[in-house]
Amino acid sequence: MRLRYFLFLLIFATTAAHANYTSPGTGVRWSIADLVTNANGNISFASGVYTVNDTIFISATDTLQILADATVKFAAATHFHVFGTLIINPPSSVIFTPVDVSARFNGIRVESSHSTVLRKLTMEYANAVWLFDSNIRIDSCVFRNNTAQTTFGNGAISLFRSSPVITNSQFIDNHRAAVTGGANINNAPTIIGCLFSNNNTMNLNVPQINLGSTGNGTDTVKILNNRIVGGPLMAGAIGFLPVGGSVYAVISGNLIKNNRYGISLNGGANINTLISYNVIDSNNIQNDPNLGGSGIAFTGGTATSHQNSVVTGNFFRGNLWGITIQQRAQPILGNITNTDTTDDGKNIFIGNTNATTPFIDLYNNTVDSIYAQNNYWGTTEPNAVEARIFHTPDNASLGFVNYLPFMNSSPLPSGLLRFSGQLLTNEVYLSWKTASLTDKVFEIEKSTDGQRFSRIGTIAVNGTSTTARDYNYTDRTPGKNSKLYYRLKTIDRDNQVSYSGVLVIKLQNEMGSHVKVYPTVILGPGQVTAEITSNQQQPVTVRWLAADGSVVATSLKELVKGRNQVFLAVPGQLKSGTFVLQFICRDLQESLQVVKLW
Repeated sequence: MRLRYFLFLLIFATTAAHANYTSPGTGVRWSIADLVTNANGNISFASGVYTVNDTIFISATDTLQILADATVKFAAATHFHVFGTLIINPPSSVIFTPVDVSARFNGIRVESSHSTVLRKLTMEYANAVWLFDSNIRIDSCVFRNNTAQTTFGNGAISLFRSSPVITNSQFIDNHRAAVTGGANINNAPTIIGCLFSNNNTMNLNVPQINLGSTGNGTDTVKILNNRIVGGPLMAGAIGFLPVGGSVYAVISGNLIKNNRYGISLNGGANINTLISYNVIDSNNIQNDPNLGGSGIAFTGGTATSHQNSVVTGNFFRGNLWGITIQQRAQPILGNITNTDTTDDGKNIFIGNTNATTPFIDLYNNTVDSIYAQNNYWGTTEPNAVEARIFHTPDNASLGFVNYLPFMNSSPLPSGLLRFSGQLLTNEVYLSWKTASLTDKVFEIEKSTDGQRFSRIGTIAVNGTSTTARDYNYTDRTPGKNSKLYYRLKTIDRDNQVSYSGVLVIKLQNEMGSHVKVYPTVILGPGQVTAEITSNQQQPVTVRWLAADGSVVATSLKELVKGRNQVFLAVPGQLKSGTFVLQFICRDLQESLQVVKLW
């Protein structure tokens, strides 16, 4: 499988600009009306509208204030160029717009200014707010329909060695990224409570927030509590691709929905991120799994340089994949074996799927072992959890995902506390538990490909309930497919419809063989017994795996057709803890958890 995530690399170069008027540089604190008086006709006022006729430079010691509501129109290719301070803070709004929409103005360029404040500004049909070495404040602003011009910024907010604080603002229908920084330039914006919608209308391979390096750890990008939704076909949500630098970022509490992909992180040990408690939903709009569609895509790294990325508490739903990992990235998706509580998993995966690999929540396309403990995978059945993770059992050349233990519960719709299933001989037994509810009917739906579901049964609910209730349904004709997919459709008394997560059932005839191990709790040295049913004579490789996925011991056993009883000595080097016994042969790939107490 090839996944390609391209971020446009921006290498900024400063260019000279001609100033038609420059403020006196004597510490003046002017209003825009004062500028009309003093700027020699380069800004005028008529019929309630200010018009900027040529570029205005604000000198290093001077301040321009716009504290009243105003409309300011700019002639083509003009801008405010701020070396001093620009303060925009009206009661309601200031609008920066062009004289002629077809002849855009440049926007605002701020250099070496930390005192500039943009509040309640709407800037439209310009190029950019371009920041050079400036840590300004942007609050409650709207940036819409701004275009891309490489000689004056490449996004609505273009950064060069700058760390602005951007809050409560809206970025809508801009031609390229909403916020962008050079791949080789350190920028560390703080972005809180903003809306990003339909940016990258040029439909290039660019995310709505497109950043490179952030610095050496003294500066951290914070992307918190934003809505990043509804980009064009090629637009991702958030991307980091540093060149020659490092990334330090916290991405938390965001709604990331209906983009080509959610978050893309490319690099090795230079990537240091905490991705927590985001809703990452339906990032699948291109619908081509070879080109995108991951909730989070980790790429890059080497054998000695892995990412320092932690993913915890996120909700992944309706993406082509939940998470994909490539090359040697090796993020931590849940590790409860250490004393650190910030990496304890708690991610929820529901209904991530694509036509090529249906219902794979986690695709480990690397040789590395991955920690993914203490997450919820849309089911409480161990075999169904295994079916939602692509790793060593699916391809022996890939690294092992240590997903045990997993969470046994998750918030589910319509008071659904549990939905599980198991294969019993030639039938599939489905069961579910509800809290108090007012539903009137459950429809059981089934799919053989994970894409197209059809109803196979209906269970009516008699009356309302104030206590938990258990329900079940048996599919007596599961068929001969290797995997089956089930979901519950709930219809309440107001005829509102909701769906459970998809339950994946692996049929035994997929592997042709089955294995059971006992005891699963080992007291000291000794042996465990594996009962293996094989449909042919064949060798089986048995591996003991430590919690980090490393191989502790390997043995080779011969199976006969039918039932086998295999005795496995507990390796002497096995210390106390949780381990995985892995069985691999021509028609069997199964991993079972065992615990050694001493």
